[in-house]
Amino acid sequence: MQRVGVMDSLPARLFLLACEVEKEQLKWGDQLGYAIRAGTLAELEARGCIEDDRGKVRAVGGHRTGDPVLDGALRVIAEHPRARRWHTWVQRERRQTCLAVEERLADAGVIRVENRALRRKRITVRDRSVPGALRAEAVATLTGSEPAARIEPSRAALASFAALARLCPELGWRVRHQNRRRLKELTARAGVAGPALKKAMDARAAANNAGAAGG
Repeated sequence: MQRVGVMDSLPARLFLLACEVEKEQLKWGDQLGYAIRAGTLAELEARGCIEDDRGKVRAVGGHRTGDPVLDGALRVIAEHPRARRWHTWVQRERRQTCLAVEERLADAGVIRVENRALRRKRITVRDRSVPGALRAEAVATLTGSEPAARIEPSRAALASFAALARLCPELGWRVRHQNRRRLKELTARAGVAGPALKKAMDARAAANNAGAAGG
């Protein structure tokens, strides 16, 4: 069993990237859920726990990672009565997975969480430099000149998932537009979960637009 350190986990890194240090909160709830679900699938794929089976996710053997977030998601996939497509797993259990990542980070002492009545919970990152460093890494990866094929899949996933889910202002429309070809390359480099996240986010946008038009 390959153990995953909390700070090595892609879902955890995406969560921390989205933390607003000064306001001590997360503001990207639903969008972050999509990114973290995709990050969970990407991590599981990279560790050989799941694989693509004609466009659907299939659990491989009895692999475990030692990370409760990853292993929880893997167990649900393995026990599901029928295989589902990647973007479907990106869309499912977003809130539960976000809360599991939050709990994992809190248990490890990386963040402190304070629930507040009628207000957003307060999330304090112990090392206040971490979210900014992760955002800077994502921006540097997206705007850099290193060929996408040479970039580690986890780095490609951090940058492309954060951009696709719009998790921080540093990856705003202008940056995404100016680097749209590279974003597509990094999304593909992230593994099957990358295009699946793009498809899920496109479906979300279409549903929101339809709702706005109908309202």
